[in-house]
Amino acid sequence: MGAGNYVHFDFEKIVRETDKALLVRFDGGEEVWVPLSQVADADDYKAGDVDGEISLTEWFVRQQGWEVE
Repeated sequence: MGAGNYVHFDFEKIVRETDKALLVRFDGGEEVWVPLSQVADADDYKAGDVDGEISLTEWFVRQQGWEVE
């Protein structure tokens, strides 16, 4: 399991952004701060983006306790 393994999630909205993280509201309403270092193509996202898909490292997903399929 290398750092290049990503898991894809649908999101409702990118609520906020900082220099180091995105506050993502996932489908279902859960909001989570996601470090940019854990996002594939992080420069493609900005606050206000809606109804998209985001790819997160498998490591981060497991750290959150989310299931990896």
